[in-house]
Amino acid sequence: MKECFGLGVKGEFFLKQKRSFCVILILLFSFILVSCKGIAISGKTENVPGYTKQQAMLVLGSERNRYQNILGKEIWNLPISGQIQKTYGAYFIEKNKEFLQDIRTLNLLAEEKGILPNSTEMDSIRKAATKFYGALTPEDKSFFGDCTEKDVVDMYVAYFTAEKTAESLLSSVDTELSAAESKVISIEQIVLSNEDTAKDLLEKVRAQGANFSYYARQYSEDPEILKQLSFGEKEDQYYEVAFSLQNNEISDIISENGKYYILHCINSYDEEATRDRKERLENSIRVLRFNESYDAYQKEHIVRFREPFWKEIDLKEGEGSTADFFFSVYQES
Repeated sequence: MKECFGLGVKGEFFLKQKRSFCVILILLFSFILVSCKGIAISGKTENVPGYTKQQAMLVLGSERNRYQNILGKEIWNLPISGQIQKTYGAYFIEKNKEFLQDIRTLNLLAEEKGILPNSTEMDSIRKAATKFYGALTPEDKSFFGDCTEKDVVDMYVAYFTAEKTAESLLSSVDTELSAAESKVISIEQIVLSNEDTAKDLLEKVRAQGANFSYYARQYSEDPEILKQLSFGEKEDQYYEVAFSLQNNEISDIISENGKYYILHCINSYDEEATRDRKERLENSIRVLRFNESYDAYQKEHIVRFREPFWKEIDLKEGEGSTADFFFSVYQES
């Protein structure tokens, strides 16, 4: 998995997946994990039930295996720059820890909102836990801290509850954009440096039966003839004229920044491109609004894991362990 919640879900979006928050959790950091208690909240400490070493190693171990199975054991010794940690292994552990701190923060919010898995959801979680645990080898279980099936259930519940809480926050966000705000058009352009040449070409391309593309290829100083423009990208005369054109309409000469432009509208409303852009924009708005809501809560509920076992994790241990499907089994449930 990649990119997660870290310091407040900063990233793009993702809501096409089966579980929207699952994608959020896959977009920021690069890992997935669990951890502990001792949580500082608004200057005071509350004893919040946390993750055991076995629970943490369930997730950390699976992710370690996923990376190691693809990239090899050497990855953990690779140096890393621009971070407090000196090796990728240390960085990996820290980012997984941060991810789980975010999961715990969302679980705190879930407690306040009364968000829990229902009986049907719990049945799915238990089935996924049984499937995952049953596929573990003795070497896997040992590396995962001699975990039990209950540990798997507990971690799946924590992850599911975080997802459900994020979905609750996202559901209250109004992101509906109009077709005009998302509009994408396709044009052809001729770009020239000489006004007289532009005037001459304008007459030619407007002549009955004239082929605009031919003249553009022959005379335009910009090799990019065909362009796709999105509404609101820029606010200048070029864009204003372009979005005023109807299909097959040719503009007057546009003078801008020492250049002369002639535009030909190919498609005044690209339905597919507009639909895709609308979805991207709405997703971006949802991420922004979610970030604002989550960050505000996180500032008042600062979660820090301080259990000693975090400093004792050795990614080079558990040589016989290869199980890397903790999250894939969950996502299939």
